[in-house]
Amino acid sequence: MTKIQPVRGTHDLIGNDLQLYKHINKVVSEMADNYDYNEIKTPIFESSELFKKPLGEFSDVVLKEMYSFEDRNQSSLTLRPEYTIPMIRASITNNLLNRLPVKLFGTGSMFRRERPQKGRYRQFNQINFEILGTFEPSADAELIILAYEFLKNLKIDDKVNLQINSLGDLNTISKYNNILSDYYNKYKNDLSEESKTKIISNPLRILDSKNIEDSKINQNAPKITEYYSKTAIEKFDKVQSLITSVGINFSINTKLVRGLDYYCHTVFEFKTNKLGSQDTIIGGGRYDGLVKTISGPDIPGVGWASGIERIIMMLNKVDKKIPLVQVITIDEQSREYGLNLFISLRRLKIKTRYDHKTNIKKSLKHANEEKIKFAIIVGESEATNNNYTVKNLIKGTQHTLNFEELLNMLK
Repeated sequence: MTKIQPVRGTHDLIGNDLQLYKHINKVVSEMADNYDYNEIKTPIFESSELFKKPLGEFSDVVLKEMYSFEDRNQSSLTLRPEYTIPMIRASITNNLLNRLPVKLFGTGSMFRRERPQKGRYRQFNQINFEILGTFEPSADAELIILAYEFLKNLKIDDKVNLQINSLGDLNTISKYNNILSDYYNKYKNDLSEESKTKIISNPLRILDSKNIEDSKINQNAPKITEYYSKTAIEKFDKVQSLITSVGINFSINTKLVRGLDYYCHTVFEFKTNKLGSQDTIIGGGRYDGLVKTISGPDIPGVGWASGIERIIMMLNKVDKKIPLVQVITIDEQSREYGLNLFISLRRLKIKTRYDHKTNIKKSLKHANEEKIKFAIIVGESEATNNNYTVKNLIKGTQHTLNFEELLNMLK
């Protein structure tokens, strides 16, 4: 029989990767608490219409990557391809926007039908932090600082660099899109096939194309900085000033646009050279028109997202907490006595292993392989005399102790 494999583009989280996943989520939860962000959980699927307009009907996500299906009543549902829109939908549904600003965070699985490669999966886990309801550049700065501190807490801040840009206000973006379309039309025959399809629908996305020929054409593309409004300049200057004031280094990348249509003003990415082409660890920015687009109030927003799998690839192995004790029952008659012992130890938060073997030689061998410190041997004699034989597997010493003496030793 052919060995059953996971579906292409998916993966199992086990062993060290799972320990790292739990560690990352612990750091996220602790930081969210310190920064006063409230957690939110949404369903993994939503109405397809929720995503189409805000993500851009001509975006790669909508055209190529969404996992959509028809329910039995012929309604179209989509596995969430990103988390910002579902979090905003939940905020509207549950009346969370009555007192602004609202600060939210969430973690969970996202789904995109992309070509699987290193650091890119079709089902992946993502972290999101969002602030809804303030135009202030200090909100942009707060989220950038939070992202930096998150990477610092994971001890990978030295492996990344921060790139920022401003897309200006919505009028700037509209004007700039038209100018880019005119520019790329001149080079239509030289662009990659993928970029040709974006000349009219989404010319901003051509700017960050990885194609070599596209990159050459992009070198002389008009810069968005030439079309900023006075307000856009002031906002971007303020964001830069605030993150500089706390000692965060960054570079301005005028070709940084992010992949979704809802961004405006500040956009940013924390990038690394450790993962090949999938080099973005955290990405985000401001989306002032998004809440209104999905039938909410006309309030601004800003946020960022990070793929957990990419972070796992940058972390070192986590030291797994080894059980302190292995309980070994050497015959059937002593199992009940041994069972009461390891339940008592576990209730006292002492990490205890029991492998259900009565072969003392095999059980001790496994305990030594796992580098467990103490083996507690239980047999007929121990059960009769209400004591325990304790073997120190590191020192090779052995003692007979009652329960109180055993606890004192273990503590």
